[in-house]
Amino acid sequence: MKKVLSLFIALWCCLSCYMAAAQNNVLAGMIKDSANGKPLAGVSIFLNGTSKGTVSRNDGSFVLQGFPEGRYQLIISAIGYATYVTEVNSHHLPASLKISLHGTADELAAVTIEPYLKDGWSKYGKTFLQYFIGTTDNASSCTIKNKNVLRFHFYIKSNKLSVTAIEPLLIENKALGYELEYRLERFVCDFGAQIISYYGYPLFRNMTTEDEYKKKKWATNRQLAYMGSMMHFMRSLYRQRVREEGFLVKYKVPVPNMEKKRVKEIYQPNITRTDSIPMDSLHHYWEVLREPDYYMQTATDPNGLLTIQKDQTRVMFFYDDCTVIYGNPKRGIAYSESSIRLMNQQPIAIDENGSYYPQAEVLNLQHWSITENMSDLLPRDFDIDAPF
Repeated sequence: MKKVLSLFIALWCCLSCYMAAAQNNVLAGMIKDSANGKPLAGVSIFLNGTSKGTVSRNDGSFVLQGFPEGRYQLIISAIGYATYVTEVNSHHLPASLKISLHGTADELAAVTIEPYLKDGWSKYGKTFLQYFIGTTDNASSCTIKNKNVLRFHFYIKSNKLSVTAIEPLLIENKALGYELEYRLERFVCDFGAQIISYYGYPLFRNMTTEDEYKKKKWATNRQLAYMGSMMHFMRSLYRQRVREEGFLVKYKVPVPNMEKKRVKEIYQPNITRTDSIPMDSLHHYWEVLREPDYYMQTATDPNGLLTIQKDQTRVMFFYDDCTVIYGNPKRGIAYSESSIRLMNQQPIAIDENGSYYPQAEVLNLQHWSITENMSDLLPRDFDIDAPF
Protein backbone atom coordinates (compact mmCIF):
# COMPACT_ATOMS: atom_id res chain seq x y z
CA MET A 1 0.00 0.00 0.00
CA LYS A 2 2.86 2.34 0.89
CA LYS A 3 4.54 1.56 -2.43
CA VAL A 4 1.32 2.34 -4.31
CA LEU A 5 0.89 5.59 -2.36
CA SER A 6 4.51 6.58 -3.04
CA LEU A 7 4.06 5.84 -6.72
CA PHE A 8 0.87 7.91 -6.81
CA ILE A 9 2.59 10.86 -5.12
CA ALA A 10 5.51 10.65 -7.55
CA LEU A 11 3.16 10.56 -10.54
CA TRP A 12 1.17 13.47 -9.14
CA CYS A 13 4.35 15.51 -8.68
CA CYS A 14 5.41 14.76 -12.26
CA LEU A 15 1.97 15.71 -13.55
CA SER A 16 1.98 18.92 -11.51
CA CYS A 17 5.38 19.86 -12.89
CA TYR A 18 4.19 19.12 -16.41
CA MET A 19 1.06 21.22 -15.93
CA ALA A 20 3.10 24.08 -14.48
CA ALA A 21 5.48 23.92 -17.41
CA ALA A 22 2.57 23.86 -19.83
CA GLN A 23 1.02 26.90 -18.17
CA ASN A 24 4.32 28.77 -18.25
CA ASN A 25 4.36 28.96 -22.04
CA VAL A 26 0.79 30.27 -22.38
CA LEU A 27 -0.04 33.96 -22.63
CA ALA A 28 -3.64 34.98 -22.01
CA GLY A 29 -5.51 38.23 -21.67
CA MET A 30 -8.47 40.47 -22.44
CA ILE A 31 -8.80 43.30 -24.99
CA LYS A 32 -11.29 46.15 -24.69
CA ASP A 33 -12.11 49.47 -26.31
CA SER A 34 -10.62 52.25 -24.19
CA ALA A 35 -13.55 54.60 -24.88
CA ASN A 36 -16.52 52.41 -23.92
CA GLY A 37 -14.93 49.41 -22.20
CA LYS A 38 -16.56 46.94 -24.59
CA PRO A 39 -14.65 43.77 -25.51
CA LEU A 40 -13.05 43.69 -28.95
CA ALA A 41 -13.31 40.57 -31.10
CA GLY A 42 -11.14 39.62 -34.06
CA VAL A 43 -8.11 41.59 -32.86
CA SER A 44 -4.77 40.26 -34.14
CA ILE A 45 -2.37 39.26 -31.35
CA PHE A 46 1.09 38.00 -32.22
CA LEU A 47 4.73 37.93 -31.18
CA ASN A 48 6.73 40.21 -33.44
CA GLY A 49 8.83 38.34 -35.98
CA THR A 50 7.49 34.88 -35.11
CA SER A 51 4.89 32.37 -36.28
CA LYS A 52 3.03 32.68 -32.95
CA GLY A 53 -0.27 34.51 -33.26
CA THR A 54 -3.98 34.35 -32.55
CA VAL A 55 -7.13 36.51 -32.59
CA SER A 56 -9.38 37.63 -29.76
CA ARG A 57 -12.72 35.88 -29.15
CA ASN A 58 -16.16 37.51 -29.06
CA ASP A 59 -15.70 38.33 -25.36
CA GLY A 60 -12.33 40.00 -26.07
CA SER A 61 -10.29 37.21 -24.50
CA PHE A 62 -7.32 35.51 -26.15
CA VAL A 63 -4.94 32.64 -25.45
CA LEU A 64 -1.54 32.40 -27.13
CA GLN A 65 -0.23 28.85 -26.84
CA GLY A 66 3.37 27.65 -27.12
CA PHE A 67 5.16 30.83 -26.09
CA PRO A 68 8.77 30.36 -27.30
CA GLU A 69 11.89 30.94 -25.21
CA GLY A 70 13.12 34.51 -24.96
CA ARG A 71 11.92 38.09 -25.02
CA TYR A 72 9.49 39.35 -27.66
CA GLN A 73 7.40 42.33 -28.61
CA LEU A 74 3.71 41.53 -28.28
CA ILE A 75 1.82 43.24 -31.10
CA ILE A 76 -1.92 43.87 -30.80
CA SER A 77 -3.46 45.31 -33.95
CA ALA A 78 -6.96 46.05 -35.22
CA ILE A 79 -8.31 48.26 -38.01
CA GLY A 80 -9.41 51.60 -36.59
CA TYR A 81 -7.20 51.32 -33.51
CA ALA A 82 -3.64 52.36 -32.73
CA THR A 83 -1.25 49.40 -32.68
CA TYR A 84 -0.39 48.36 -29.13
CA VAL A 85 3.17 47.17 -28.51
CA THR A 86 4.54 45.78 -25.25
CA GLU A 87 7.41 43.51 -24.24
CA VAL A 88 6.91 40.00 -22.86
CA ASN A 89 9.44 37.46 -21.67
CA SER A 90 9.02 33.69 -21.53
CA HIS A 91 10.76 33.66 -18.14
CA HIS A 92 8.31 36.13 -16.56
CA LEU A 93 4.96 35.68 -18.30
CA PRO A 94 2.10 37.62 -16.66
CA ALA A 95 -0.87 35.66 -15.35
CA SER A 96 -3.24 37.69 -17.51
CA LEU A 97 -3.02 40.85 -19.62
CA LYS A 98 -5.68 43.55 -19.64
CA ILE A 99 -5.27 45.78 -22.68
CA SER A 100 -7.28 48.78 -23.85
CA LEU A 101 -6.98 49.87 -27.48
CA HIS A 102 -7.38 53.51 -28.46
CA GLY A 103 -9.28 54.43 -31.60
CA THR A 104 -7.40 56.29 -34.32
CA ALA A 105 -10.38 58.16 -35.83
CA ASP A 106 -10.07 61.22 -33.56
CA GLU A 107 -6.30 61.34 -33.98
CA LEU A 108 -6.51 61.13 -37.77
CA ALA A 109 -9.11 63.88 -37.91
CA ALA A 110 -6.67 66.27 -36.24
CA VAL A 111 -3.79 65.41 -38.58
CA THR A 112 -3.28 66.80 -42.04
CA ILE A 113 -3.09 63.81 -44.35
CA GLU A 114 0.09 64.02 -46.40
CA PRO A 115 -0.49 63.58 -50.13
CA TYR A 116 1.15 60.60 -51.78
CA LEU A 117 2.30 59.92 -55.33
CA LYS A 118 -0.53 58.41 -57.39
CA ASP A 119 2.02 56.81 -59.71
CA GLY A 120 4.32 55.87 -56.83
CA TRP A 121 4.51 52.16 -57.64
CA SER A 122 5.39 52.72 -61.29
CA LYS A 123 8.10 55.20 -60.28
CA TYR A 124 9.56 53.63 -57.17
CA GLY A 125 8.09 50.11 -56.93
CA LYS A 126 11.27 48.54 -58.29
CA THR A 127 13.40 50.44 -55.75
CA PHE A 128 11.10 49.37 -52.91
CA LEU A 129 11.22 45.71 -53.94
CA GLN A 130 15.02 45.82 -54.28
CA TYR A 131 15.59 47.01 -50.71
CA PHE A 132 12.54 45.54 -48.95
CA ILE A 133 12.13 42.12 -50.59
CA GLY A 134 15.81 41.83 -51.58
CA THR A 135 17.83 40.62 -54.55
CA THR A 136 18.93 37.13 -53.48
CA ASP A 137 17.87 33.92 -55.23
CA ASN A 138 14.82 33.69 -52.96
CA ALA A 139 13.58 37.16 -53.98
CA SER A 140 12.20 35.93 -57.30
CA SER A 141 9.88 33.62 -55.33
CA CYS A 142 8.51 36.44 -53.15
CA THR A 143 5.36 38.35 -54.00
CA ILE A 144 3.53 41.24 -52.33
CA LYS A 145 -0.13 40.29 -52.81
CA ASN A 146 -1.61 43.70 -51.99
CA LYS A 147 0.87 46.30 -53.24
CA ASN A 148 -2.07 48.70 -53.69
CA VAL A 149 -1.95 49.48 -49.93
CA LEU A 150 1.52 51.08 -50.31
CA ARG A 151 1.84 54.86 -50.31
CA PHE A 152 4.96 56.50 -51.77
CA HIS A 153 6.22 59.93 -50.70
CA PHE A 154 9.25 61.61 -52.26
CA TYR A 155 10.89 64.68 -50.70
CA ILE A 156 12.87 66.70 -53.22
CA LYS A 157 14.79 68.88 -50.72
CA SER A 158 16.13 65.97 -48.70
CA ASN A 159 16.27 63.54 -51.65
CA LYS A 160 14.47 60.88 -49.62
CA LEU A 161 11.82 58.32 -50.45
CA SER A 162 9.36 57.31 -47.73
CA VAL A 163 6.93 54.41 -48.06
CA THR A 164 3.97 53.70 -45.79
CA ALA A 165 1.14 51.15 -45.88
CA ILE A 166 -2.50 51.70 -44.96
CA GLU A 167 -2.94 47.97 -44.21
CA PRO A 168 -0.60 45.08 -43.36
CA LEU A 169 1.36 43.87 -46.37
CA LEU A 170 0.56 40.31 -47.42
CA ILE A 171 3.75 38.64 -48.61
CA GLU A 172 4.07 35.16 -50.06
CA ASN A 173 7.52 33.55 -49.91
CA LYS A 174 7.39 30.36 -51.96
CA ALA A 175 11.14 29.78 -51.52
CA LEU A 176 10.95 29.41 -47.72
CA GLY A 177 7.32 28.30 -47.46
CA TYR A 178 5.98 31.26 -45.48
CA GLU A 179 3.12 33.69 -45.76
CA LEU A 180 3.76 36.95 -43.93
CA GLU A 181 1.58 39.71 -42.59
CA TYR A 182 3.93 42.67 -42.34
CA ARG A 183 2.82 45.85 -40.56
CA LEU A 184 5.18 48.36 -42.13
CA GLU A 185 5.99 51.12 -39.67
CA ARG A 186 8.80 52.87 -41.52
CA PHE A 187 10.66 52.66 -44.83
CA VAL A 188 13.07 55.44 -45.78
CA CYS A 189 15.53 55.46 -48.66
CA ASP A 190 18.03 58.30 -48.30
CA PHE A 191 19.46 58.58 -51.81
CA GLY A 192 22.01 61.19 -50.77
CA ALA A 193 23.53 59.24 -47.88
CA GLN A 194 22.84 55.92 -49.63
CA ILE A 195 21.24 54.52 -46.47
CA ILE A 196 18.05 52.45 -46.49
CA SER A 197 16.25 51.73 -43.25
CA TYR A 198 12.92 50.14 -42.44
CA TYR A 199 11.20 48.29 -39.67
CA GLY A 200 7.84 46.76 -38.95
CA TYR A 201 6.01 43.90 -37.29
CA PRO A 202 5.95 40.61 -39.24
CA LEU A 203 3.80 37.59 -38.45
CA PHE A 204 4.74 34.32 -40.16
CA ARG A 205 2.39 31.55 -41.23
CA ASN A 206 3.68 28.24 -42.54
CA MET A 207 2.48 27.34 -46.00
CA THR A 208 1.08 23.83 -46.27
CA THR A 209 1.60 21.19 -48.94
CA GLU A 210 1.32 17.43 -49.39
CA ASP A 211 4.28 17.47 -51.76
CA GLU A 212 7.19 15.84 -49.89
CA TYR A 213 9.76 17.22 -52.32
CA LYS A 214 8.51 20.75 -51.70
CA LYS A 215 8.64 20.21 -47.92
CA LYS A 216 12.27 19.09 -48.14
CA LYS A 217 13.08 22.04 -50.40
CA TRP A 218 11.57 24.49 -47.91
CA ALA A 219 13.48 22.87 -45.04
CA THR A 220 16.76 23.10 -46.97
CA ASN A 221 16.17 26.69 -48.02
CA ARG A 222 15.33 27.69 -44.46
CA GLN A 223 18.54 26.12 -43.15
CA LEU A 224 20.60 27.91 -45.79
CA ALA A 225 18.88 31.22 -45.04
CA TYR A 226 19.60 30.77 -41.33
CA MET A 227 23.28 29.85 -41.59
CA GLY A 228 25.37 32.99 -41.48
CA SER A 229 22.36 35.24 -40.93
CA MET A 230 22.29 37.97 -38.33
CA MET A 231 19.88 35.90 -36.25
CA HIS A 232 22.37 33.01 -36.34
CA PHE A 233 25.17 35.37 -35.30
CA MET A 234 23.20 36.97 -32.45
CA ARG A 235 22.14 33.59 -31.09
CA SER A 236 25.74 32.40 -31.25
CA LEU A 237 26.97 35.54 -29.48
CA TYR A 238 24.33 35.14 -26.74
CA ARG A 239 25.47 31.56 -26.12
CA GLN A 240 29.15 32.52 -26.46
CA ARG A 241 29.59 30.09 -29.35
CA VAL A 242 30.56 32.50 -32.13
CA ARG A 243 33.68 30.66 -33.30
CA GLU A 244 32.13 27.23 -32.79
CA GLU A 245 29.27 28.25 -35.11
CA GLY A 246 31.73 29.29 -37.84
CA PHE A 247 31.89 33.09 -37.41
CA LEU A 248 34.96 35.31 -37.32
CA VAL A 249 34.78 38.88 -36.00
CA LYS A 250 36.94 41.99 -36.19
CA TYR A 251 36.28 45.19 -34.29
CA LYS A 252 38.12 48.08 -32.68
CA VAL A 253 38.90 48.41 -28.97
CA PRO A 254 40.52 51.38 -27.22
CA VAL A 255 44.01 50.63 -25.85
CA PRO A 256 45.63 53.04 -23.37
CA ASN A 257 48.65 55.02 -24.59
CA MET A 258 51.06 53.74 -21.95
CA GLU A 259 53.93 56.01 -23.06
CA LYS A 260 51.72 59.08 -22.64
CA LYS A 261 50.67 57.85 -19.22
CA ARG A 262 54.36 57.39 -18.27
CA VAL A 263 55.32 60.86 -19.53
CA LYS A 264 52.45 62.50 -17.62
CA GLU A 265 53.78 60.99 -14.40
CA ILE A 266 57.24 62.55 -14.82
CA TYR A 267 56.54 65.73 -16.75
CA GLN A 268 53.82 68.41 -16.57
CA PRO A 269 54.24 71.47 -18.82
CA ASN A 270 54.79 74.76 -16.95
CA ILE A 271 55.04 72.89 -13.66
CA THR A 272 57.90 70.40 -13.87
CA ARG A 273 61.38 71.92 -13.59
CA THR A 274 63.28 71.30 -16.84
CA ASP A 275 66.79 72.26 -15.67
CA SER A 276 68.02 68.69 -15.53
CA ILE A 277 65.99 67.29 -18.45
CA PRO A 278 67.92 66.89 -21.71
CA MET A 279 66.47 68.82 -24.66
CA ASP A 280 65.92 65.69 -26.75
CA SER A 281 63.89 64.20 -23.88
CA LEU A 282 61.81 67.37 -23.66
CA HIS A 283 61.07 67.22 -27.37
CA HIS A 284 59.99 63.60 -26.94
CA TYR A 285 57.69 64.53 -24.04
CA TRP A 286 56.08 67.34 -26.06
CA GLU A 287 55.44 65.01 -28.99
CA VAL A 288 53.98 62.27 -26.79
CA LEU A 289 51.67 64.69 -24.96
CA ARG A 290 50.11 65.61 -28.33
CA GLU A 291 49.15 61.99 -28.91
CA PRO A 292 45.69 60.61 -27.99
CA ASP A 293 45.15 58.98 -24.61
CA TYR A 294 43.90 55.83 -26.37
CA TYR A 295 44.68 54.06 -29.63
CA MET A 296 42.11 51.95 -31.50
CA GLN A 297 43.37 48.41 -31.91
CA THR A 298 41.82 45.52 -33.86
CA ALA A 299 40.36 42.72 -31.71
CA THR A 300 39.11 39.30 -32.78
CA ASP A 301 37.81 37.82 -29.51
CA PRO A 302 34.00 37.58 -29.90
CA ASN A 303 33.49 37.55 -26.14
CA GLY A 304 34.86 41.11 -26.05
CA LEU A 305 31.67 42.23 -27.79
CA LEU A 306 29.49 40.87 -25.00
CA THR A 307 28.75 42.00 -21.46
CA ILE A 308 26.68 39.74 -19.19
CA GLN A 309 24.78 41.84 -16.67
CA LYS A 310 23.95 40.86 -13.10
CA ASP A 311 20.44 39.80 -14.15
CA GLN A 312 22.04 37.59 -16.88
CA THR A 313 20.84 39.82 -19.71
CA ARG A 314 23.37 40.26 -22.53
CA VAL A 315 24.53 43.57 -23.98
CA MET A 316 26.64 44.07 -27.11
CA PHE A 317 28.81 47.10 -27.75
CA PHE A 318 31.71 48.06 -30.03
CA TYR A 319 33.21 51.16 -31.58
CA ASP A 320 32.82 52.09 -35.25
CA ASP A 321 31.92 48.95 -37.28
CA CYS A 322 32.10 45.28 -36.36
CA THR A 323 33.08 43.01 -39.26
CA VAL A 324 31.56 39.51 -39.31
CA ILE A 325 32.87 36.80 -41.65
CA TYR A 326 31.02 33.53 -42.25
CA GLY A 327 31.26 30.60 -44.60
CA ASN A 328 30.36 26.91 -44.61
CA PRO A 329 32.07 25.09 -47.50
CA LYS A 330 30.46 21.77 -46.49
CA ARG A 331 27.03 23.26 -47.21
CA GLY A 332 28.23 25.15 -50.27
CA ILE A 333 28.10 28.54 -48.53
CA ALA A 334 30.96 30.74 -49.74
CA TYR A 335 32.72 33.01 -47.26
CA SER A 336 31.20 36.48 -47.11
CA GLU A 337 31.89 39.62 -45.13
CA SER A 338 29.22 41.64 -43.35
CA SER A 339 29.42 44.46 -40.87
CA ILE A 340 27.24 46.03 -38.21
CA ARG A 341 27.20 49.68 -37.24
CA LEU A 342 25.69 51.09 -34.05
CA MET A 343 24.11 54.28 -35.34
CA ASN A 344 24.34 56.24 -32.08
CA GLN A 345 27.20 54.33 -30.46
CA GLN A 346 24.88 52.96 -27.77
CA PRO A 347 24.89 49.39 -26.42
CA ILE A 348 22.16 47.05 -27.66
CA ALA A 349 20.51 44.22 -25.74
CA ILE A 350 20.53 40.80 -27.40
CA ASP A 351 18.30 37.85 -26.62
CA GLU A 352 18.55 34.08 -26.83
CA ASN A 353 16.22 33.96 -29.84
CA GLY A 354 18.49 36.27 -31.84
CA SER A 355 16.51 39.48 -31.26
CA TYR A 356 18.22 42.76 -30.47
CA TYR A 357 16.95 46.02 -29.03
CA PRO A 358 16.56 48.75 -30.08
CA GLN A 359 16.40 47.58 -33.69
CA ALA A 360 16.70 51.11 -35.08
CA GLU A 361 20.18 51.38 -33.53
CA VAL A 362 21.65 48.74 -35.87
CA LEU A 363 22.64 49.29 -39.49
CA ASN A 364 23.60 46.27 -41.60
CA LEU A 365 26.31 46.74 -44.20
CA GLN A 366 27.95 44.67 -46.94
CA HIS A 367 26.56 41.11 -47.26
CA TRP A 368 23.87 41.48 -44.59
CA SER A 369 22.54 44.62 -46.29
CA ILE A 370 21.57 42.29 -49.16
CA THR A 371 20.42 39.19 -47.29
CA GLU A 372 18.63 40.64 -44.25
CA ASN A 373 15.45 41.34 -46.20
CA MET A 374 12.01 39.77 -46.60
CA SER A 375 13.07 37.09 -49.07
CA ASP A 376 15.48 35.54 -46.53
CA LEU A 377 13.68 36.47 -43.32
CA LEU A 378 12.97 33.69 -40.81
CA PRO A 379 10.69 33.75 -37.75
CA ARG A 380 12.33 34.31 -34.38
CA ASP A 381 11.00 30.96 -33.17
CA PHE A 382 12.78 29.14 -36.01
CA ASP A 383 14.71 26.08 -34.82
CA ILE A 384 17.24 24.70 -37.29
CA ASP A 385 17.28 21.35 -35.48
CA ALA A 386 13.50 20.89 -35.34
CA PRO A 387 11.91 18.39 -37.74
CA PHE A 388 9.95 20.00 -40.57
